[in-house]
Amino acid sequence: MFNLTEIIFPSRCIGCSRLGISICSECRKQWHPHFYQRVINCRGESFPVFSAIQYSPIASRVLLSAKESQIKAADQLIVNGIVHSLKLFVSRHGPATLVPIPSRKSANRKRGRNFLQEITTQVAIEVGLPHQSPLTHIRKVRDQSQLNLMDRSENISGALSISPDFTTEFCAGNTGPKIIVIDDLITTGATLAEAIRALRTAGFTVLGAVTSCTAKPLR
Repeated sequence: MFNLTEIIFPSRCIGCSRLGISICSECRKQWHPHFYQRVINCRGESFPVFSAIQYSPIASRVLLSAKESQIKAADQLIVNGIVHSLKLFVSRHGPATLVPIPSRKSANRKRGRNFLQEITTQVAIEVGLPHQSPLTHIRKVRDQSQLNLMDRSENISGALSISPDFTTEFCAGNTGPKIIVIDDLITTGATLAEAIRALRTAGFTVLGAVTSCTAKPLR
Protein backbone atom coordinates (compact mmCIF):
# COMPACT_ATOMS: atom_id res chain seq x y z
CA MET A 1 0.00 0.00 0.00
CA PHE A 2 1.43 3.38 -1.02
CA ASN A 3 1.50 6.38 1.27
CA LEU A 4 0.58 9.88 0.09
CA THR A 5 4.23 10.94 -0.37
CA GLU A 6 4.91 8.01 -2.71
CA ILE A 7 1.87 8.95 -4.80
CA ILE A 8 2.75 12.66 -5.08
CA PHE A 9 6.52 12.17 -5.38
CA PRO A 10 7.04 8.71 -6.90
CA SER A 11 10.57 7.29 -6.88
CA ARG A 12 12.46 7.07 -10.14
CA CYS A 13 15.53 5.03 -10.99
CA ILE A 14 18.67 7.17 -10.77
CA GLY A 15 20.07 5.43 -13.83
CA CYS A 16 17.17 5.39 -16.30
CA SER A 17 14.40 7.48 -14.63
CA ARG A 18 12.00 4.53 -14.70
CA LEU A 19 9.30 4.74 -12.05
CA GLY A 20 9.97 2.47 -9.09
CA ILE A 21 12.88 2.08 -6.72
CA SER A 22 15.92 4.35 -6.57
CA ILE A 23 17.92 2.08 -8.90
CA CYS A 24 16.23 -0.61 -10.97
CA SER A 25 17.51 -4.14 -11.43
CA GLU A 26 18.78 -3.43 -14.95
CA CYS A 27 20.77 -0.35 -13.93
CA ARG A 28 22.07 -2.05 -10.81
CA LYS A 29 23.88 -4.52 -13.07
CA GLN A 30 26.19 -1.61 -13.95
CA TRP A 31 26.50 -0.55 -10.31
CA HIS A 32 27.33 -3.91 -8.79
CA PRO A 33 30.54 -3.68 -6.74
CA HIS A 34 33.48 -5.66 -8.10
CA PHE A 35 37.17 -5.01 -7.57
CA TYR A 36 39.44 -2.94 -9.78
CA GLN A 37 43.02 -2.05 -8.97
CA ARG A 38 45.21 0.54 -10.60
CA VAL A 39 48.55 2.06 -9.74
CA ILE A 40 49.41 5.74 -9.87
CA ASN A 41 52.91 7.19 -9.71
CA CYS A 42 54.03 10.12 -7.63
CA ARG A 43 57.63 11.27 -7.72
CA GLY A 44 59.03 7.88 -8.58
CA GLU A 45 56.88 5.84 -6.18
CA SER A 46 53.81 3.75 -6.94
CA PHE A 47 50.57 3.81 -4.96
CA PRO A 48 47.63 1.37 -5.24
CA VAL A 49 44.15 2.62 -6.04
CA PHE A 50 41.21 0.30 -5.30
CA SER A 51 37.79 0.90 -6.90
CA ALA A 52 34.46 -0.92 -6.96
CA ILE A 53 32.53 0.25 -10.03
CA GLN A 54 33.51 0.46 -13.69
CA TYR A 55 32.54 3.91 -14.99
CA SER A 56 29.57 3.84 -17.36
CA PRO A 57 26.63 6.04 -18.38
CA ILE A 58 24.74 4.66 -15.36
CA ALA A 59 27.66 5.43 -13.05
CA SER A 60 27.85 8.93 -14.49
CA ARG A 61 24.19 9.52 -13.64
CA VAL A 62 24.69 8.23 -10.11
CA LEU A 63 27.66 10.56 -9.52
CA LEU A 64 25.85 13.56 -10.98
CA SER A 65 22.69 12.77 -9.01
CA ALA A 66 24.71 12.87 -5.81
CA LYS A 67 26.88 15.89 -6.64
CA GLU A 68 24.43 18.16 -8.43
CA SER A 69 20.99 17.01 -7.26
CA GLN A 70 21.89 15.87 -3.71
CA ILE A 71 19.90 12.65 -4.05
CA LYS A 72 20.55 10.69 -0.88
CA ALA A 73 20.06 7.33 -2.56
CA ALA A 74 22.88 8.24 -4.97
CA ASP A 75 25.08 9.27 -2.02
CA GLN A 76 24.53 5.87 -0.45
CA LEU A 77 25.42 4.03 -3.66
CA ILE A 78 28.73 5.92 -3.76
CA VAL A 79 29.34 5.22 -0.08
CA ASN A 80 28.64 1.53 -0.66
CA GLY A 81 31.14 1.41 -3.51
CA ILE A 82 33.88 3.06 -1.49
CA VAL A 83 33.22 0.89 1.57
CA HIS A 84 33.39 -2.24 -0.59
CA SER A 85 36.85 -1.36 -1.91
CA LEU A 86 38.10 0.18 1.33
CA LYS A 87 37.55 -3.00 3.33
CA LEU A 88 39.71 -4.92 0.88
CA PHE A 89 42.32 -2.15 0.85
CA VAL A 90 42.57 -2.20 4.65
CA SER A 91 42.85 -5.98 4.71
CA ARG A 92 45.87 -5.75 2.41
CA HIS A 93 47.55 -2.52 3.44
CA GLY A 94 46.29 -1.78 6.94
CA PRO A 95 44.07 0.91 8.49
CA ALA A 96 44.68 4.63 8.21
CA THR A 97 42.98 8.00 8.44
CA LEU A 98 40.64 8.74 5.52
CA VAL A 99 41.30 12.01 3.71
CA PRO A 100 38.99 13.20 0.90
CA ILE A 101 40.09 15.11 -2.17
CA PRO A 102 39.08 18.74 -1.50
CA SER A 103 36.35 20.26 -3.62
CA ARG A 104 36.76 23.65 -5.21
CA LYS A 105 35.13 26.40 -3.15
CA SER A 106 33.03 27.42 -6.14
CA ALA A 107 31.68 23.87 -6.43
CA ASN A 108 30.82 23.78 -2.73
CA ARG A 109 28.93 27.07 -3.04
CA LYS A 110 27.04 25.84 -6.09
CA ARG A 111 26.08 22.53 -4.46
CA GLY A 112 25.43 23.97 -1.02
CA ARG A 113 27.63 21.33 0.59
CA ASN A 114 31.07 19.74 0.54
CA PHE A 115 30.06 16.59 -1.32
CA LEU A 116 33.13 14.41 -0.92
CA GLN A 117 33.74 15.43 2.67
CA GLU A 118 30.20 14.29 3.54
CA ILE A 119 30.69 11.03 1.65
CA THR A 120 33.98 10.36 3.45
CA THR A 121 32.35 11.02 6.82
CA GLN A 122 29.68 8.42 6.06
CA VAL A 123 32.29 5.93 4.91
CA ALA A 124 34.40 6.49 8.03
CA ILE A 125 31.40 5.81 10.26
CA GLU A 126 30.57 2.59 8.43
CA VAL A 127 34.11 1.17 8.54
CA GLY A 128 35.14 2.61 11.91
CA LEU A 129 38.17 4.58 10.75
CA PRO A 130 39.17 8.18 11.57
CA HIS A 131 38.76 10.87 8.95
CA GLN A 132 40.01 14.42 8.51
CA SER A 133 40.11 17.01 5.74
CA PRO A 134 43.54 18.65 5.81
CA LEU A 135 43.85 19.27 2.07
CA THR A 136 42.98 22.63 0.55
CA HIS A 137 43.38 24.39 -2.78
CA ILE A 138 46.05 27.09 -2.79
CA ARG A 139 45.24 28.39 -6.26
CA LYS A 140 42.35 28.27 -8.69
CA VAL A 141 41.92 25.22 -10.91
CA ARG A 142 39.57 24.48 -13.77
CA ASP A 143 36.99 21.71 -13.77
CA GLN A 144 38.99 18.58 -14.60
CA SER A 145 36.11 16.79 -16.35
CA GLN A 146 36.54 18.75 -19.60
CA LEU A 147 40.35 18.42 -19.83
CA ASN A 148 42.59 15.86 -21.54
CA LEU A 149 45.40 13.94 -19.87
CA MET A 150 48.12 16.56 -20.28
CA ASP A 151 45.85 19.48 -19.39
CA ARG A 152 44.60 17.72 -16.25
CA SER A 153 48.13 17.21 -14.99
CA GLU A 154 49.07 20.84 -15.67
CA ASN A 155 45.81 22.12 -14.18
CA ILE A 156 46.18 20.34 -10.83
CA SER A 157 49.97 20.28 -10.44
CA GLY A 158 50.99 22.16 -7.28
CA ALA A 159 47.39 23.19 -6.57
CA LEU A 160 46.94 21.37 -3.25
CA SER A 161 48.50 21.86 0.13
CA ILE A 162 47.80 21.27 3.80
CA SER A 163 45.62 23.82 5.55
CA PRO A 164 47.54 25.79 8.20
CA ASP A 165 45.03 24.50 10.75
CA PHE A 166 46.25 20.92 10.41
CA THR A 167 49.50 19.22 11.40
CA THR A 168 50.76 15.65 11.33
CA GLU A 169 49.40 15.21 14.86
CA PHE A 170 45.79 15.38 13.67
CA CYS A 171 45.68 11.64 13.08
CA ALA A 172 47.69 10.54 16.08
CA GLY A 173 46.44 7.34 17.59
CA ASN A 174 46.45 3.67 16.71
CA THR A 175 46.77 4.30 12.98
CA GLY A 176 49.53 6.92 13.27
CA PRO A 177 50.03 9.55 10.57
CA LYS A 178 49.01 7.20 7.75
CA ILE A 179 46.58 8.23 5.05
CA ILE A 180 44.17 6.65 2.58
CA VAL A 181 42.98 9.22 0.05
CA ILE A 182 39.27 9.06 -0.87
CA ASP A 183 37.66 10.19 -4.14
CA ASP A 184 34.48 9.35 -6.03
CA LEU A 185 36.16 8.66 -9.39
CA ILE A 186 39.61 8.05 -10.83
CA THR A 187 40.18 8.83 -14.50
CA THR A 188 43.77 9.85 -15.18
CA GLY A 189 44.85 9.75 -11.54
CA ALA A 190 46.26 13.30 -11.76
CA THR A 191 44.21 14.64 -8.85
CA LEU A 192 45.04 11.69 -6.61
CA ALA A 193 48.73 12.01 -7.46
CA GLU A 194 48.65 15.70 -6.54
CA ALA A 195 46.93 14.93 -3.24
CA ILE A 196 49.53 12.28 -2.46
CA ARG A 197 52.32 14.73 -3.27
CA ALA A 198 50.88 17.40 -0.98
CA LEU A 199 50.34 14.96 1.89
CA ARG A 200 53.79 13.42 1.63
CA THR A 201 55.42 16.83 1.42
CA ALA A 202 53.75 17.61 4.76
CA GLY A 203 55.17 14.45 6.32
CA PHE A 204 52.28 12.03 6.04
CA THR A 205 52.64 8.40 5.03
CA VAL A 206 50.20 7.69 2.20
CA LEU A 207 49.20 4.06 1.75
CA GLY A 208 47.21 4.65 -1.43
CA ALA A 209 43.71 5.65 -2.49
CA VAL A 210 40.19 4.27 -2.72
CA THR A 211 37.47 5.47 -5.09
CA SER A 212 33.94 4.39 -5.82
CA CYS A 213 34.37 4.37 -9.62
CA THR A 214 37.20 3.89 -12.08
CA ALA A 215 37.21 5.12 -15.68
CA LYS A 216 39.49 4.20 -18.52
CA PRO A 217 42.47 6.61 -18.52
CA LEU A 218 42.36 9.46 -21.02
CA ARG A 219 45.00 9.91 -23.68
